[in-house]
Amino acid sequence: MQRYFMHLYNSHGFLPDHEGVLAPGQDEARALAIANIRSILSEELLIGRLDLRARLEVVDESGATVLTVPFSHAVTIMIGEAS
Repeated sequence: MQRYFMHLYNSHGFLPDHEGVLAPGQDEARALAIANIRSILSEELLIGRLDLRARLEVVDESGATVLTVPFSHAVTIMIGEAS
């Protein structure tokens, strides 16, 4: 298992992840990043706001960025009439 840190970049600035999470690899780290993004977005929806311009940068223990996950990649937006 490797430790990954998920640093948040949004309209408020930069919020570093000091704890990190353990994951077997980058695919699992990406899945955790998407889950984190969806959690953040669900909180935003409760106040009537949805900002998809933010991103999580996933950094390994050496400090190298291994993934960048834009918030827009964590959701599918459907607009129009439901059938």
